[in-house]
Amino acid sequence: MKYITFLASLTAVAFMGCTCTSNQQFSKDSDKVAVTGVSLTRTQLDVTPGSSFTLAATVLPASATDKSVSWSSSKPDVVATDAKNGSCTALAEGEAEITVTTTDGGFTSACKVTVTSSHTPTTDPGAPAAYGALPTAGQLAWQKQEMLMFYHYGQATFSGWDGENPDCNGKAWSESLLLNNYKPTTIDADQWVKVAHDNGFKEVIITAKHHDGFCLWDNPESTTDVANAGCSNHTDVVQALRDACNKYGVNLGIYLSPWDRMIEAAGVSTSVYETRFKNAAKNLMEKYAPVTEFWLDGNHAGNFNWSSVNSTILSVNPDCVIFSNGGPGCRWVGNENGDAGTTNWGTINIKGRGLTPSNLPGNYESYLSQGDENGDTWCVAECDFSIQAIGDHNGWFYGANDSRKTAKQLMQLYYESVGRNGVFLMNVPPSNAGVIDAKEKQVIEEFTTMREAIFAENLAKGATASSSSVRGGYSGYAASNILDGNYDTYFATDDNVKTAEIEVTLSGSKTFNRVLLQEYIPLGQRVKSFTVEVKRNGSWSTWASGTTIGYKRILLGSRVTADAVRIKIESALACPVINGFGLYNDTVSGL
Repeated sequence: MKYITFLASLTAVAFMGCTCTSNQQFSKDSDKVAVTGVSLTRTQLDVTPGSSFTLAATVLPASATDKSVSWSSSKPDVVATDAKNGSCTALAEGEAEITVTTTDGGFTSACKVTVTSSHTPTTDPGAPAAYGALPTAGQLAWQKQEMLMFYHYGQATFSGWDGENPDCNGKAWSESLLLNNYKPTTIDADQWVKVAHDNGFKEVIITAKHHDGFCLWDNPESTTDVANAGCSNHTDVVQALRDACNKYGVNLGIYLSPWDRMIEAAGVSTSVYETRFKNAAKNLMEKYAPVTEFWLDGNHAGNFNWSSVNSTILSVNPDCVIFSNGGPGCRWVGNENGDAGTTNWGTINIKGRGLTPSNLPGNYESYLSQGDENGDTWCVAECDFSIQAIGDHNGWFYGANDSRKTAKQLMQLYYESVGRNGVFLMNVPPSNAGVIDAKEKQVIEEFTTMREAIFAENLAKGATASSSSVRGGYSGYAASNILDGNYDTYFATDDNVKTAEIEVTLSGSKTFNRVLLQEYIPLGQRVKSFTVEVKRNGSWSTWASGTTIGYKRILLGSRVTADAVRIKIESALACPVINGFGLYNDTVSGL
């Protein structure tokens, strides 16, 4: 038998439903509130000889008139107990049942105590071997950011045409046209980043060049940029953003569109443009370092040698996360709605599916939103959307008449991205006044207030945890690790054990409607299916079930008041490694 350390000498290693029997005789006194049951905080314990511990009972209902109880031991020579207060002492090896009985009604509940001198091993059996494709240090740090902000800004902010259409306001694409369209009077990049920082966004991404070909920095491979003498405002927007990111401690990402209307208009060959594109990418990576993420939009992407493009970017910063249809750093989620699949693997078959920025075979919306079990590459889904709805500027660039999403809609997208093992990427286009508009700012702040209210208190604080098994019986992999708030400590089982039960006993009854789970993904994503059960009035019932967990999974369900929660890992690719658990009560979103 394997054991798990619980407090000093107390161990809880298995789950056993408490037994409840009754010889209840209802009082004739109409003012008396009769007892309806009794439950114990623990229903099974493993201890060593000489250990002392106290069991706690909950008499139901809380309003019962007579809550007095008595305690007894089935084998006093093994475990002695005080009949009045439930304090116990382990005297000898063996097994005994400690029973509590209510004075009113004779309800009972029992705890099985196993006393053995063989206790928790002190030798670490070693961490589980990593399983499957794994995140790099850069990918892990990137996903831990959780929320990113996108800035679509450029000549399209003023003209309304960003290259999606074959012409610009009825005119053929030309350098002079784009330069004349770009008419900012103020560019307050500091305000853009401050809005991101103040609302919990850890990275911002700027459209250094969108499909139109207009560049927000002095591109050594193009003259269609802010450095051109024909441009009315020469502000290096990427540098302004770099400076603001340094000020507020926010990471910088850069978008460089492979599709370029100016290249098309000039008739430049693919091979020549690829060289120019790589030179521009390297210039951005070096000049504005460190660049955390490099965005390669797949819309009309050129038929480049993408391995060569990726190598150029990574040669400057190996930890940079490259976004495209198929990574290699992170993948498009397959839609622009901002939501991932309820099953969402952090791995995908990039090679097997033939994914590149310019190639999306088959039903890509499905497989990009779900990933591939045992995929050949670690490549998490980034869930992009715009705070503005499709309108006069297609939702990506600022449109004064575009409708805005509400805080409730943003909260739902947070649950459906971060809460489904994805990353939340919200486009907030700066206005033609050079700032994030007050309308967007208000919605973002309302979303922040809502999100902070929901996650302000983890109702699992003060709880204790036990499990059906622990890796090598060693306390370093105990269930309690899911409660300690340390990302790098985790519960794990032996290599051949791919199912597990973790019981979390709460510090009193708690009311919640959100359950958060995390896997320790530096060792790979493993869980295929799980169930969450809750304990009420001494009985267990299923509250929710799910498939994948990954970096973070947030389950939404009906509001429930419970004394304990049980996580049942029903299927996994390798021994489960769980490092996070939380309970929250969302009373503000209406979701």
